[in-house]
Amino acid sequence: MESSQEELFDKVKIISSGPNRDLLRHFVDFLYEREEETFTPEDLAAIEEGLAQLKRGETIPWDELKKK
Repeated sequence: MESSQEELFDKVKIISSGPNRDLLRHFVDFLYEREEETFTPEDLAAIEEGLAQLKRGETIPWDELKKK
């Protein structure tokens, strides 16, 4: 089910004031830089897999990821 634009903005506001704000900023910057590009089917599949990993709790702390 798709969220309305207002629901999306509300979610972004909540995340931007929480512990994942830096990750959100990096992700938004990444998407913004790609604005003129379109995602390939492979890109979309990778994004979907990443979301599935998040739902399963398969995450790496941001500080640990930055070290890599």
